[in-house]
Amino acid sequence: MQQFDVVILGAGFGGSLTALLLDRIGLSVALIDRGRHPRFSIGESSTPAAGYLLQSLSHKYDLPQFQPFCKYGTWQQTCPDIACGIKRGFSYFSHQPGQMFQTEPSHGSELLVTANLSESLADTHWYRADLDEFFAKEVQKSNVVYLDQTEVELQRSEGWHITGSRLGAAVSLQAAFLIDASGAAGLVPRTLGITPETEFKTHSSAIFGHFQNVTPWQTILDGQGVSQEDYPFNSDHSALHHVLNEGWMWQLRFNNGITSAGFVLDERYADRDWQSLLERYPAIQAQFAEAECIAPKGGLRTTGRLQRGWTQCAGADWALLPHTAGFIDPLHSTGIAHTLCGIERLVSLLEQHWDQDSRREQLGYYSESLLMERALIDRLVACCYRSRFDFELFTASTLFYFAAATSFERQRSQEQKQPLFLCADDSEFVQTVDHWLQLVSECEQKPRVAVEEIRQAIKQAEQMLTPWNRVGLFQPEVPHMYYYTAAPEMEPR
Repeated sequence: MQQFDVVILGAGFGGSLTALLLDRIGLSVALIDRGRHPRFSIGESSTPAAGYLLQSLSHKYDLPQFQPFCKYGTWQQTCPDIACGIKRGFSYFSHQPGQMFQTEPSHGSELLVTANLSESLADTHWYRADLDEFFAKEVQKSNVVYLDQTEVELQRSEGWHITGSRLGAAVSLQAAFLIDASGAAGLVPRTLGITPETEFKTHSSAIFGHFQNVTPWQTILDGQGVSQEDYPFNSDHSALHHVLNEGWMWQLRFNNGITSAGFVLDERYADRDWQSLLERYPAIQAQFAEAECIAPKGGLRTTGRLQRGWTQCAGADWALLPHTAGFIDPLHSTGIAHTLCGIERLVSLLEQHWDQDSRREQLGYYSESLLMERALIDRLVACCYRSRFDFELFTASTLFYFAAATSFERQRSQEQKQPLFLCADDSEFVQTVDHWLQLVSECEQKPRVAVEEIRQAIKQAEQMLTPWNRVGLFQPEVPHMYYYTAAPEMEPR
């Protein structure tokens, strides 16, 4: 039986990166995965926070091979064979059923928020099949024992006993500490009988896949005679959101001709299928007129309710990475950055407290931090769902996320602080989000909301966010067009 300090379950980029970091601090590590690379995966849209965190981790732990992936420019210069997409920011377009997309005065049906200053400094969409494989190959070059195509069972006895089989051969490992990076599989909490979380503010499901031949949104706008003169960037170079009565759609374009796309549906519309949704929205239907779903095998993937989580995320000899600890919704592209934030915190904790009595207490704090972060993401997303009936109100709700994201980025890059992800440990901000969620929920429940009431609510939102509004939210030079929200580029510490 092989003995390890740490065994990690799941070799997505999160599990692979954690394995490499723990190897760097001198722990013996094994990484186990039941599948093999390359493989279809979503969770692809990166953010400035994700780029900064990856840069910081690769710098601190001497893993320079990951530095190029922090920005689009360096990625293209160094690793052009690994597919990705350019992401200048976030774009949102509001649609009405049965109508081609229409602009409104003062861009009342459009919102573009810039996340970085140029194409070379742009964020990226990670084509996960390529990038996860790259991370896994780096693991295989290291001291980490890598076992893919391995099915395991877990037993907790003086540490962890991991048994199973790989390609017909028996596998038996002993670990002092177990990290679960298996995502929804949740092998460790299921083994331990941890109680699942069931109370969420957000209720959504999804239909998604990877496509070829998706017509660019810019082409549809050109065909409709929609001026893009005021746009701060090409809307196809973004995390593109179509905001719908039923929910919303994402589109992420990669430079290999593939587009990741999915409808995310409010629980009240979970019975809608892909084709019926396209037929309700002619502009989106025009984008997919020639499109072909190429992944996953077997066609489009349909989920049940997306929201999931565990009420405990770490114990004396185990811990969950954020995506295993829970998931809310892809609306704000929080997945990659949240995973990196959790990895940074967990690896630092194990480095400082591995053989210390304080480790158990620190893991308790780690568990609580993931619960706090998940709860805030849930509320930020729910605000947008509840205000979707009015695009001006929806825009105000998105600005709560952008206030959180830009505050977090600035505290990390300029103030050298280490807040929880999206400032989830700022109790005043959390209370402010709760207040706004209550307000928009009350508005949503009314048969009709007067224009003046919407206007007053938006003014109230601006006042509420004043302490965290460092980038001119609510007052762009061009309505709904944010040219500058990026934190200055800083070297990681």
